Amino acid sequence: MTTGSVGSKKIALVRIESDVVMHPLGLIFLGNVLKKAGYDVRVFNIFEKDMERTVDEIAGMKPLFVGFSTLTGAQTKHTHQVSKALKDKNKDIKIVWGGVHPTLLPEDCLKEDCVDYVCCGEGEEFVVELAKRLSKGLDLKGMKGLGYKSNGKIILGPRMPFINELDKYEPEWELLDDFESCVTKLPDGRRQVDFVTSRGCPYNCSFCYNLKFNERKWRKHSYEYVIEKIGILRNEHDIRAIQFHDDNFFVDMDRAFRILEKLKEMDVVATSCMIRLEVLTEEILKRLIRLGVRRIFVGVEAGSDRILKLINKGLTRELIIEKFELLSKFREVSVTAATIIGFPTETWEDICKTMDLGVRLSEIVPDIVVTFQTFIPYPGSHLYDLAVENGFALPDKISEYDKFDTFTGRMELTWLPWADENTKELFYKIDKYGKLLTHSKGTNMMRTLGKEFFYRMAKARLKTRFLAFPWEIAVLHRFNRYYNPKCPL
Repeated sequence: MTTGSVGSKKIALVRIESDVVMHPLGLIFLGNVLKKAGYDVRVFNIFEKDMERTVDEIAGMKPLFVGFSTLTGAQTKHTHQVSKALKDKNKDIKIVWGGVHPTLLPEDCLKEDCVDYVCCGEGEEFVVELAKRLSKGLDLKGMKGLGYKSNGKIILGPRMPFINELDKYEPEWELLDDFESCVTKLPDGRRQVDFVTSRGCPYNCSFCYNLKFNERKWRKHSYEYVIEKIGILRNEHDIRAIQFHDDNFFVDMDRAFRILEKLKEMDVVATSCMIRLEVLTEEILKRLIRLGVRRIFVGVEAGSDRILKLINKGLTRELIIEKFELLSKFREVSVTAATIIGFPTETWEDICKTMDLGVRLSEIVPDIVVTFQTFIPYPGSHLYDLAVENGFALPDKISEYDKFDTFTGRMELTWLPWADENTKELFYKIDKYGKLLTHSKGTNMMRTLGKEFFYRMAKARLKTRFLAFPWEIAVLHRFNRYYNPKCPL
């Protein structure tokens, strides 16, 4: 197979956000390697409202290719919309999809007329090789990580090998058109950005896409690398707070604490990081507090012991409560407790146990954020197969993937035989009321009273299962930026 147009050195990299602002960390890593290879790169981190304008900008660039990063869900639909619009502008524009969704479902992506190539696996080495071959009109046959079409047939090459020496690659922050749009200003005035120090997770949770996407491999940037890159953010952008987005920041406990120790010396706080609940001890919590960690994120997942066993979580309800009673002694660090409802074979009784556990945890630790996210059947996870056995099927068209999204309350729960059309809205309400369970002291008396009032309402709602007429959610959607503005209620 040979390529079409050649010669252009311009490349556009795109990610389409929902309503949550995050640094497009993956794209600025890819942009860095492409820039070092001599290409003129632009990174577009946009919202749905920006899609039409961005299509015009990219088409005007006449790029060698346009690379999209997409996760399964509404982002997939929006990526498809922009890809199709670009092809309508110029059918010769080459469209490349990468990220979780194309890696898990490359054939489905390549069935779309507007998708020319997919990247299966990590992209740093892939994009440079693809750019070289496309710019020189070289044959693409046999290229690792590449999926493409030839004479109407889908061809998938071997997956890209995992990158073990992550320090070879670095983020190119200057590629962002508006760095400030991704900065969060905290109440104490500190400027915060997102950061990732590792990839993958070694655990075996049966609902997680990591089982196939990273194959349970955990790889890390070195301590020296992490400190150097955060130092650049501090010195050049006055960043004094980091929100770590590692799937598990504490896989290597010694390394994690070395990083936190150094950040404290640099007057940079870790506002959030992921840790396994079962590893928490009094000593670890004391160290986290001493080092200024403000919030930890733990996966609780379920309140039913049967479900906890089904998902290979390695926890029991009793152990979860025991660990939160330990956390209650260390109020200086806040907690986000993530749960999931709607697992395959889960009953309403199981879900009620999870709701009750969320309420119980909020009684133990007032400064808690409880999330009740609807289960997503990620292809490649063990529970995806179980969901299929129970009646689930992926959307027929990529343009329908906004239904494969728990944040908008549109997820079709076809793998739950007892669920009806109203259940997805019910699940959405459960999640929103979970977020009202935090009732720690606010920044002033009115905020404290308001949080306590909404907490009592949410607690009563979840305990009685009376979720009709959700006026509290409507109020929070109006005044709280952490609530999805596209509320369907």
